Amino acid sequence: MQPKYTIRDIAKLSGFSFKTVSRVLNEDKNVKPSTRDKILQVIADTNYKPNIYARNLSSKTNKNVLVSIRKTHGQNTTQWFDYLMSFMTKQANARGFTVIQEVIYDDSDLRHSMLEKSGGYIDVLVLFYLSENDKRIELADRSNIPFISFEKNPLAPLSISNDNKAGMYEAAEFLFGRGLTSICLLLGAEIDVNRERADAIREVYSRRNVPSERLEIVYGMNNLEAIRSFVDGRIEQGKLPEVFFVSGDEKAIAVYSSLHAHGLSIPKDVSVIGFDNIPISQYYCPPLTTMGQDFERLAFEMFGVIEKLVEGETDIASVQVEPRLIVRDSVR
Repeated sequence: MQPKYTIRDIAKLSGFSFKTVSRVLNEDKNVKPSTRDKILQVIADTNYKPNIYARNLSSKTNKNVLVSIRKTHGQNTTQWFDYLMSFMTKQANARGFTVIQEVIYDDSDLRHSMLEKSGGYIDVLVLFYLSENDKRIELADRSNIPFISFEKNPLAPLSISNDNKAGMYEAAEFLFGRGLTSICLLLGAEIDVNRERADAIREVYSRRNVPSERLEIVYGMNNLEAIRSFVDGRIEQGKLPEVFFVSGDEKAIAVYSSLHAHGLSIPKDVSVIGFDNIPISQYYCPPLTTMGQDFERLAFEMFGVIEKLVEGETDIASVQVEPRLIVRDSVR
């Protein structure tokens, strides 16, 4: 089987830069004839087929932003991301950017990604859920693409994030103020943003001299099935906390489902609080108390940073956006 060559392969084989090969593919008349002939010969020898979508991108007057989100297999709760993306798209349209979104599950997916195949046409990369030794950063560096992370991460010099520490402080103090100190915090994967949220609530327990045994922190709650099973188990064991604090409003519905199935009432028997304030959370029964992300502000600040990167500015700072507590009826 004949190998499939990429534009990077053509650049390497011809000895010219990625951008020069791109100019030849797009029939730029300012390329020297001798350079054009050499590149076209390599293209003919390799039977290279250009990425038509990438060529379309290169012809746009807009700048191109690739949003890359890494998911885990079995993850089925992403409404907060879809809601944020709606505001990101609005900001992009207003500022003359084109937004491209792609999902990967592991590094092997990158072989077929826009980042791998069309990186030369991407102006800025926005990374969600960075992992240790994340290959997306390596690909961005190889193509000289500036990148930012959503949520703070030591791998990324720039980030747009919630002030997770402040949000967790406020939520925990709110619960303590209502006499609720037995809390089970349900988190997803053990990544930086979730560790930050866990550390923040531990600090409140320490500062208020509340026994740490009254706090349970559970990682790995990545999908509705896992949460429903966990809460079912706690009910059957008679080990219910006063509060289930769910990192993600969408996941809270699994807590509601389990409690309802066992004849328990929210908030009379158990209180529930979330983190996100996605639109549907106000229609839960009862409506969900939650620490709300300011999605519109996050998107606005993100594209402010993106514009500076595209313009070549170097004095750019990361941005944190304050969440705010939305009190509804799910906490007694």
